[in-house]
Amino acid sequence: MRYHPLTIVFRIYQLVKNSLFLAIILFVVKKDSTSWLFEYGRYALVVFIIWRLAYIIIAWFLERYEWKDRTFHIHKGIFVKHTSTIPFSKIQNVTRKTTIFHKLVGLTSLTFETAMDGEDDAIHFEVLSDKHANFLLDLVQLTEKGTSQKENQEEDVEQIPKQEEEELEQKWIQETNRTVHFTPNRKDLWKASFTSLSFLAIIPIVAGMFDYMESLLPEIDQVEGIFQGLLDHTWLLFGIILLAVIVAVTFGVARTFIRYGKYEISSDAKYVYIDRGVLNESYFAMEKKKIQGLEMNQTFMKRLFGLVEVKLISSASPNNTGGEVNVNSLYPFLPMKKAYQLIEELLPTYQLHAELEKLPRKSLWVKLLKPSWIWIVATIALVYFKPNIFQLDQAWWIGSLGLFCFILLQRILDYIHTRYVVAEDQVQWWNGGLTTRMFITKRKNVIELSYSQTRLQSYFKVASIMTKNRSNPLHIEEINDIPLPYAVTINEWYRKRQEDVELVKND
Repeated sequence: MRYHPLTIVFRIYQLVKNSLFLAIILFVVKKDSTSWLFEYGRYALVVFIIWRLAYIIIAWFLERYEWKDRTFHIHKGIFVKHTSTIPFSKIQNVTRKTTIFHKLVGLTSLTFETAMDGEDDAIHFEVLSDKHANFLLDLVQLTEKGTSQKENQEEDVEQIPKQEEEELEQKWIQETNRTVHFTPNRKDLWKASFTSLSFLAIIPIVAGMFDYMESLLPEIDQVEGIFQGLLDHTWLLFGIILLAVIVAVTFGVARTFIRYGKYEISSDAKYVYIDRGVLNESYFAMEKKKIQGLEMNQTFMKRLFGLVEVKLISSASPNNTGGEVNVNSLYPFLPMKKAYQLIEELLPTYQLHAELEKLPRKSLWVKLLKPSWIWIVATIALVYFKPNIFQLDQAWWIGSLGLFCFILLQRILDYIHTRYVVAEDQVQWWNGGLTTRMFITKRKNVIELSYSQTRLQSYFKVASIMTKNRSNPLHIEEINDIPLPYAVTINEWYRKRQEDVELVKND
């Protein structure tokens, strides 16, 4: 089956978007430059765009996709033909995105992510009709019993009369029997606006505009004169600062409301669903049985507001383009109690423990006595160069002392925050300094567990535990300086993993 004809338009749109910044630099900002770099750069950009346009058009005529026996067959390539074979069973996550481009033409996009490595680890449908996207979603989620019947409907799909987009979406939601667990209210969105510091995003935008408009701005002497005039009129300077703050905050709030305004976390018996976005909409689905573990992350600002970000760890590598929020993140600004409640509702097999084991006092001494190579290298550099910062001749030792105090604080906080517990078939721990994170996983999902000791740890009879979960790339977690007897106990606990694996096979 050939891809949607508007795939050509979408790829050209992507080409223009990705090349626009470089084109502005070469043909607008540096249009009068005689440097060989910019002269040859203009020719190179034009040749690249022409070649890419030809490739996009020819590729659309040659590329195909099909499915048979619960397997996708993707045919690519112009000069060298390449066929990818991806069974439905390898599909881990589903991401559906509707950007502004897709909304203008009434279409959508779909990505099936797998746990496979390499360039063809995902199946991308850049442009699809809504009815065909729903058909493909239904297709990969079928049981073996319904496979042949659904594949026979391949020709009928293209003949279905065009329906309204909202009706199709509503029908899809009803068919999956979803239970909605969380949608942010206005209070949650306001918290997210300030916790994420999204209002600071206006700074690089203003800096970029300044670079483009530098030639139109007055000379430095004139700017200094204007600045001196503002200092002489305090009320005017205060008004300008106030206006700048209002603009920045308004920009940050609007950015947050657009990104998280239509956010919904739901689930059914098999999948966890995340719907998000106002202008650019996205849909993400992850099969529950393929979730390898959970992460709960807290930055310093989120700790102040009692918020946390919960991420689902999958063996697939989530397709996250455009610098947007991670697609496998439940919601980056969940209240702590709501996060615990949400995990228990979505994944009842995970039991979160509020009471965790603390590190013994000797673990603090290990953390404090461990040499910091960052501080050592930085101090050597400061002593050698002795930079004069803010007209201070002693800046080098002040910087070294400040870095030492920061590292010391980070290690003390890491000792305070580190908690751990192993219960039945689950491991759970918190760790971190100014930022903290909790990791939870099941024993059957841990493909490797090991403990190690440095000479310092051996003297104090503590150890480090490292776990590895199947993911792309491999997901590695480590907790340091736990008592050696407990590390040995965890190692013995992991040896019983075979019982869990055999139980899953029998199920």
